[in-house]
Amino acid sequence: MQNRYAGDVGDFGKLGLLRQLTRSQLDIGVNWYLAPDESHNADGKHIEYITDKRYNGCDDSLRNSLKEIVNGQRSVSALETMDLVPNAVYYHEVLYSPSQTFSRRDWHIKALAILSSVDIVFLDPDNGLLVKSVSTGSTKSNKYVISNEIADYFTAGKSVIIYNHRCREQESVYLQRFAWMHENSILKDAVIAGVTFKRGTVRDYIFTLQPSHAARIMGCLDNMLQSPWGNHFTKLDLSR
Repeated sequence: MQNRYAGDVGDFGKLGLLRQLTRSQLDIGVNWYLAPDESHNADGKHIEYITDKRYNGCDDSLRNSLKEIVNGQRSVSALETMDLVPNAVYYHEVLYSPSQTFSRRDWHIKALAILSSVDIVFLDPDNGLLVKSVSTGSTKSNKYVISNEIADYFTAGKSVIIYNHRCREQESVYLQRFAWMHENSILKDAVIAGVTFKRGTVRDYIFTLQPSHAARIMGCLDNMLQSPWGNHFTKLDLSR
């Protein structure tokens, strides 16, 4: 996440999803994986949804709130202040590229502490799960979630949702990026699921659910897909 993205169609989808999940009566936390703003591209420009009739009835209250942000201060601070996900806990410390003066491990430990009271943790990196072409020491690694960070949240009893930007690979190849979750010893009991948001650029949300949370969360997703949101979200098959 970068502040300049705040209020775009991706936020409408992700916050709409989290607002649906509040119906599970599980507490929600958000780690923005906030990266410094960049200026080399036009990402964050997808705001046409504000007036697009295709989104009518999904969550009009959310859309009106995000319109205020788009027309004002675009930042995660503005998203938090508007309490768009009721009673959510947020972690907004900036995640910098690796350096001698910045410890990602310390950043992560602080996130675990701040989000310790919640049941569901949403991880919102720029790109998604770390890919083979990017090392943990790369300057680009702050755009990604590292697998052991997911495992740490799951070990702490959290269900974890990870944002992942869809690349242009064939879907069957792309989905292999998540196969390790079924084989990981820490996540062996997790219920793995996902949904795809098809607007703007294609975005996937990968769920690693605590068994005790799974029925309630999946019920919320099913209800969401039967609502007007079903025109924009689809289930993602992450079975073995």
